[in-house]
Amino acid sequence: MATPKSLFFLGIVFLSFSIIGASRSLLENGDPAVFNVTSFGAVADDKTDNVEAFRAAWMAACKNSTTPATLLIPEGTFVSGQTLFAGPCISPKPITVEVIGTVKATTDLSEYYSPEWFTFLSIDGLVLKGGGIFDGQGAISWPFNDCKKNKGNCVSLPSSLKFEKVNNSIVTNITSLNSMEFHYHLYGCNNISFTNLKITAPGNSPNTDGMHISSSDRISVSDSIIGTGDDCISVGHSTSNITITNITCGPGHGISVGSLGKRPTEKTVDGVIVKNCTFTNTTNGARIKTWLGSTPAEAKNIVYEDLIMNGVQNPIVIDQSYGKKARVASTSVWKISDVHFRNISGTTVSNIAVSLQCSTKNPCEGVEVADVDLSYVGAPYNTTFVSVCANAEAIFGGKLNPPACSLL
Repeated sequence: MATPKSLFFLGIVFLSFSIIGASRSLLENGDPAVFNVTSFGAVADDKTDNVEAFRAAWMAACKNSTTPATLLIPEGTFVSGQTLFAGPCISPKPITVEVIGTVKATTDLSEYYSPEWFTFLSIDGLVLKGGGIFDGQGAISWPFNDCKKNKGNCVSLPSSLKFEKVNNSIVTNITSLNSMEFHYHLYGCNNISFTNLKITAPGNSPNTDGMHISSSDRISVSDSIIGTGDDCISVGHSTSNITITNITCGPGHGISVGSLGKRPTEKTVDGVIVKNCTFTNTTNGARIKTWLGSTPAEAKNIVYEDLIMNGVQNPIVIDQSYGKKARVASTSVWKISDVHFRNISGTTVSNIAVSLQCSTKNPCEGVEVADVDLSYVGAPYNTTFVSVCANAEAIFGGKLNPPACSLL
């Protein structure tokens, strides 16, 4: 008889094939009508705000084509202020946005009425491709980020690319450079494949997550290079069936589930796979993080597998006291269960390579740590190399370096 766990993994495999199938069908539709933004007045002079031309081209492609339409941003450098590409579209699917050139954000924050630069809203069957660049010009805005001073209540700067209520879509071969805050922000999305992305910002740029996913289902991110000042990818609340594979991460804060529980409306995370990823000089590798929270929820069915760590500070982390300046025993109302850290190798600069710090109210259950083979390359070299656990029902197996911790 199939167990719930085996059914979950079969579901993930089916999800992966369904996303691939949807992606192929979207890409193979031919003979689209092309709506070049320059035909609507856009100028590639690196100074003119082209937002109105972009909007006009989008309306024509989305609403007025009798065949699948492509909005084309050709070679050249185009500047644009806050832009909304909204559906639902009347034109036949797919609706394609092909970016060949570079699009730069305007830098006057007073022109942004909400915390996003480019938004794709309520679209079914979007294809975003082309090899082009979205440049958030974030260096001008980063000094205004106040999150270090107000960690629990900081003011959000604009994310570069927001996808809200976007379904059955693909994003491929796009570069996001120097976002003001998140590079990609997903909310309320279903069945999107992201492939061959390049996401870049300096390691000291604040809150520049490569991708933040929340309130979404069936999201796949693969074959991408991400280096930022925050999480390479963060999986937020109310998400399910997230697959992350073949990611090169660094600099950054690793690939995280969380943070979770900051707001009482946040709901369970169920089903995350992170596989075949490489982390280089990141502050964290595989991390799950929750606030203490006020409304109970869960993070479950999470797999980190076949990972390589190169000089990572904290390779394996469960932190249920996130947001606390001092390390204290967690009383988080969030429950973490059915978590697997498997086949993780490489080097770390921390003598605590595995840290499982769970809640005293809701101890972690079903945590597996198997075939973790890490070498300590920090200083001094005679430091004891350990795993540390608290309130964690953990099973250690296979080759273990550092050794299993004593459960507290």
